[in-house]
Order: sequence, then structure tokens, then C-alpha cells
Amino acid sequence: MLAAQDTTTYEGGALRIESLRGDARVVRGADGALVGKIGIFRGIDVPNLVASSQKAAAEARKFVHDYKPGVLVLSIGVATTGLALGVSTIQDVSPLIKVGLTLSGIALVAYGAGRLEDAYNALERSVWWYNRDLKH
Repeated sequence: MLAAQDTTTYEGGALRIESLRGDARVVRGADGALVGKIGIFRGIDVPNLVASSQKAAAEARKFVHDYKPGVLVLSIGVATTGLALGVSTIQDVSPLIKVGLTLSGIALVAYGAGRLEDAYNALERSVWWYNRDLKH
């Protein structure tokens, strides 16, 4: 956190989420000082960031619970769907294998996307609770 940044007022301490090329950026205050980024290969400790609000921290823990499994399952689903497309070009492969891979890939993508949606919804609620509990 920047030393000169006023986090005692709502204008200086409120958090928000901004999207940037597939990553979520957590920024603070009216000036938008970067607090951290949340992406596939990096992330900030959201529960610790919003720890001053119990309800915000609880929602942040839901985010942590759903985010990594969501990314992992979605990635496996995309890879499985790609494998299904590759296998579908091979003549000697059983149609059941092709259908099985395709359905598995679609199911994994849908499940992973659902977990990510739950995670981002929890993140948004966490930020809302944190901001609500700030001194105005």
C-alpha cells in the first residue's frame, strides 16, 4: 500500500475490481492505486486484504475456495475438448471414444466456468462488504 494514500475515508480506502486482459485488478480509492492482480498464475491474499470486515473476509474465503478449482477444471475441460477435436480426425477411433471425450470436455468446461462464476461473485460481494464497512 502506498504510504501517502488515505485509507481512512471512503474515497481513499474503497476497493473495486477492474478487468484487464483476463485478469482482475484490485484497485483502491478514487485514484485507482493498484493493490494487486488476480489471474491464473498470480493472486493476492484477498481474505487478508479485506480482513477488517468479517463478512467481507467470509466472502473472500468463498472466492479462494472456488477460484483455483474452477481454473483447473476449466483448463482440463478445454484440453479434453481439444483432444476430442484431434481424435475426431482419426478414422480408426471408436465413435464412443469421440463422443465420450466431447461430452466430458463440455461437462468439465461448464463445471469449471460455474465455479469461476461463483468465485467472482463472492469476490464482488467481498469488496461490497468491505466498502460498506469503511468509515464514511
